[in-house]
Amino acid sequence: MSSSSPASASPQRHRGGGDDSNSGKEERPRFFDSMTKKLCWAKAEIVSGRHPERWRKDAAGNVVCKRFGNCQGCLCFEYDHIIPFSKGGESVVENCQILQTRVNRFKSDKDHLDKTQLRGYSCDINFTDKELDVIEMAVYGDVIRPGKQCRCRSIDELVGKYKPKDHTAACKLP
Repeated sequence: MSSSSPASASPQRHRGGGDDSNSGKEERPRFFDSMTKKLCWAKAEIVSGRHPERWRKDAAGNVVCKRFGNCQGCLCFEYDHIIPFSKGGESVVENCQILQTRVNRFKSDKDHLDKTQLRGYSCDINFTDKELDVIEMAVYGDVIRPGKQCRCRSIDELVGKYKPKDHTAACKLP
């Protein structure tokens, strides 16, 4: 494989057709920066009864987990261009939404899809509150809900050798 430019630390992440020469125009960034992602997450719908920094609903109404960004699975998500980049969409917060990974892959470069159409691409698994608690415990080591916080107790706590200073380990979620 040959390259027309000198070796660099990382390859260019460029997508799109046309002339690669620099014609005085600044190239549009293809990927969302960290601030845009943060603001995009913040504007997504909050999951009732769940910690908003950990859980959100995507544009199709699917529950997704913050720790599962850019992976495969029903709770995984990606940052999506509402108007596809290939159709002129910019990598700005106004054009950013979170989408379950599966939905984003099926959406591809389509635009003007409503929530019902996006929902049709969704995983058909719906998690119960208890299942989401187990997942949150496994991923974060505790469960935080508005007004309640629980964490795993250590073996020493379970057998009475150690008494924690905080009492969150003893709470039970409904």
